[in-house]
Amino acid sequence: MTMEYTGSRGPLRWVGLFATKPAGQEMAARLAPWLDRRGVAVVHLPAAGVDGPRETRGWPAEAGVVVSLGGDGTLLRAARVVPAAVPLLGVNLGRVGFLAEVSPAEVWDMLPAVLEGRFVLDERRLLEGTAGGQDLWAVNDLVVRSGATARLLRLRLTVDGQLAAEMAGDGVVLATATGSTAYGLAAGGPAVPPDLECLVVVPLNSFSLGVRPFLVAPQRAVTVELVEGDALVTADGQESRPLAAGQQLVARLGRRTLRLVRRSPWPFYEVLRAKLFTTPEGGGRR
Repeated sequence: MTMEYTGSRGPLRWVGLFATKPAGQEMAARLAPWLDRRGVAVVHLPAAGVDGPRETRGWPAEAGVVVSLGGDGTLLRAARVVPAAVPLLGVNLGRVGFLAEVSPAEVWDMLPAVLEGRFVLDERRLLEGTAGGQDLWAVNDLVVRSGATARLLRLRLTVDGQLAAEMAGDGVVLATATGSTAYGLAAGGPAVPPDLECLVVVPLNSFSLGVRPFLVAPQRAVTVELVEGDALVTADGQESRPLAAGQQLVARLGRRTLRLVRRSPWPFYEVLRAKLFTTPEGGGRR
């Protein structure tokens, strides 16, 4: 379940800085001395991600947070480096900034309270899957799509053993509620609030016109069997696994979570309108 916690957690002892691009690295260079002057240890994190579970070995035992400096993609990469118990604060140097919602100007006002342990902790359950016998996990989505030769895929979708759909198309997106506003939304799926825990199944360019996006309860598993074709299973656009004909992706919501630092409880519908449902001229779509 998506949970939001308020109240003080006591002062933080360290802050990690994660940046993958020059703008983020420049801001990290400004933040580091600011934190140092306040007696907070600074940990500069490597940009390289990991494929396995997020480990706690080698990390400070004291309370801390990691500041991701970039866009949502940077935060998704940080989630593959940072242990699950460590909260992430996303500073948006990109465009949309759904997960990384704090602006560069706001972070200077927000950090003093964060360092004192006064913030909202927003937990999002992760999507866990096995593709061809190899484990994967994602914050946003697991995507089955055509491999190098962009050919049609034939897929069979089942939910806890019940046949849900047979389709031919470019693939399918399995998204969390968190990820429903990413690739799945662009592919025609719904925008789902994060407190409505579910899996969102969105076909990609299906030739089977009766196959439409649908939701799956959080306790159920979705199986995508590749009947014909060669495919890749991609996790959050960060890592991929091959999937051959006859193999399956089995996915479900896991127990592990991503922990996001917020200034206040997240106003999903206001953010949705401001980020996605507003025209470039600033007027809401009707």
